[in-house]
Amino acid sequence: MLRYSAHLPLKGIGANGQKRIRDAHVALIGIGGLGCAAAQYLVSSGVGQVTLCDFDTVAESNLARQILYRQSDLGRLKTEAASDTLNALNPETRVQCLTRRMSDEDMHVLFPDCDLVVDASDNYGTRLAVNRSCLALNTPWIMASCIRMEGQIMLLRPDLPEQACYRCVYGNAPDMLEDCPGAGIFAPVAGISGTSAAHFALTHLAGLPAPAGLHVFDAANWQWQSLGIKKNPDCKDCRQ
Repeated sequence: MLRYSAHLPLKGIGANGQKRIRDAHVALIGIGGLGCAAAQYLVSSGVGQVTLCDFDTVAESNLARQILYRQSDLGRLKTEAASDTLNALNPETRVQCLTRRMSDEDMHVLFPDCDLVVDASDNYGTRLAVNRSCLALNTPWIMASCIRMEGQIMLLRPDLPEQACYRCVYGNAPDMLEDCPGAGIFAPVAGISGTSAAHFALTHLAGLPAPAGLHVFDAANWQWQSLGIKKNPDCKDCRQ
């Protein structure tokens, strides 16, 4: 426990909360700018098992914000390069890799073994697929996204049917809105958003109540806004 001794005096965490973190399995979808930041804190804080899911290779344009990678990693699979760095960071965490674009079938196989899913992908299609799979399996998940100078984070609880799902929050907008690639992202915003996702994840895993609602970070004006979200009875993803 010496590695995690700074957590032990914290009210609501202590040895029991750290044990919950140690016993947890987290799936991390996407290890780009968001995922790299989230992964470091999940692993360094002692999550027992982290499964990295990404199909991409490291490109030079990634290096400004995807801080698990180095110049020497160019052309390598992100899962391989990230797992090398994370294993060196904390060998007590078991890091596994799924090096492919995640399908619905992949999610339905992986998620039942997970205590939490963190979606750090860069597109709405993946987030909608994660939402559908987590709804079907009652698996809690964290949505983390960023674009330009804005980040968004939300803990979604399909295991609590009275709470809103991702589709409740965004309606049909994800079918029309632009994704991060091509729109640009300020590098520190990805890090702040990814680290915030790790905070939500570790808080939830330790047994503490994570902040409710959708949390929006406006980096240009350095402001956080928290929005209460109600379940949409007509939502096409989660309506009963």
